[in-house]
Amino acid sequence: MAKVDELLRECSVRIVTASGFGTGAFVAPGLVLTCAHVIDREACGPLRVSWSGRELAAEIVACHAAPFPDLALLRVPFSEHPCALLDPAVELGDSLYAFGYTGEEPGGDSVTLEYEGPSLRPDELHKLKQGQVRPGFSGAALLNQRTGCVCGVLKATRERTSDLGGRAVPVSAVFSAMAWLVDKQQQHHAADPRWHNCLEPAQRARLQCCSDATGNPFLGESEEVIGRDDALRRVFGKLRAGNHCSVVGPPGSGKSALLRLLRPRLGEQLNWAENEVAWLNFRAIQTLREVQEALVHRLGGQRAGDWRSLMHVAPLRLVVLDDLGGMDAGANGLKMRRWLRGLHDTFGTRLLPLSNERLDVLFRKDDPTRDSPLAGVDPIPVLLAPLPVVECQRLVEARLARSTLPFAGYADLCRQEQQPGALLARCAARFEEQRWVGKRSA
Repeated sequence: MAKVDELLRECSVRIVTASGFGTGAFVAPGLVLTCAHVIDREACGPLRVSWSGRELAAEIVACHAAPFPDLALLRVPFSEHPCALLDPAVELGDSLYAFGYTGEEPGGDSVTLEYEGPSLRPDELHKLKQGQVRPGFSGAALLNQRTGCVCGVLKATRERTSDLGGRAVPVSAVFSAMAWLVDKQQQHHAADPRWHNCLEPAQRARLQCCSDATGNPFLGESEEVIGRDDALRRVFGKLRAGNHCSVVGPPGSGKSALLRLLRPRLGEQLNWAENEVAWLNFRAIQTLREVQEALVHRLGGQRAGDWRSLMHVAPLRLVVLDDLGGMDAGANGLKMRRWLRGLHDTFGTRLLPLSNERLDVLFRKDDPTRDSPLAGVDPIPVLLAPLPVVECQRLVEARLARSTLPFAGYADLCRQEQQPGALLARCAARFEEQRWVGKRSA
């Protein structure tokens, strides 16, 4: 039977871009997890993945830019491969292992490290010691040898010429940025037991304990959104005044949750009918034609080419551009951006973009002679800042209301300002560790 470190190497891939190279790992069929800075989405040229002698063209599914969380997910046209099992659990002193593709060892190289603890700053990373992290290791999956699962993604070295160690993005940040990946992981490993079969009995028992019927109160979407009332008021104020409005915040800041609050209140706040608003998600939309098809469908039409005549009859008041960072940064995306900006000029349609970065930064390479078409739609965006300590406490208390657990067990996690997604991920990881300890001692 293969060992889990051997299977991790089978999951690992070399990523080659126009400007360099790095490492990634399969985490679901056809999906490769890596660091955003590895793929350099603004560089021209093809993006390719090398795995087991194959050269595969890759496309970007999700990109959450550096400095944090600095994560990207790539899709390749191949799914017959093993996948790494992600789990956020890590403790002080845990021995960690990674496999990556460096300039000195393009065929692959190994490194072992020790977990020193978190870096308590806005970009909370795993701090690692006693290992030489060379260029090319960025994006490598970080295997916790105690749990047998991947607990992070290598991001940076602390000193490339010595064994001082490095830093890694926690898996909790992966789940916060790409929550839908949790279901992909569960579906794959339920159907493909290769990773579970490589685990020691105690490691399998721990995973079984964590998947017991008792639910983790910190997982899943919140029924209420805490700490974003002022942001919601600002959004409605801008739209009421006839302006565009952009919402900017890092992954886990609550942009999607804000949309859930916004959608049912448009009628009561602005007296807009549901069919006067279109909702576009650029995680799924890739071309201008798909944008036009979505808007025509909202307007009750049949063909993408009918969009102009339909808009003249019943123009949309608002187009919501969700997950705008998923829009192609190149020429294909530029066509979409120009077209969307033109909706306001011709029909008075307002735009509500949601993105991880300000619009003047997100597409700054559109045209070197002028700003991106979307750069100036909202010069003062609604920024989703980290929640104050009191709101962090409210959020955790609201989640714990679903259980009999005391707040005291999580109070120390609420002592600094932080984004809601990061806070909930840290609380979820503690819940699972406490559940495992309780099960083991019972």
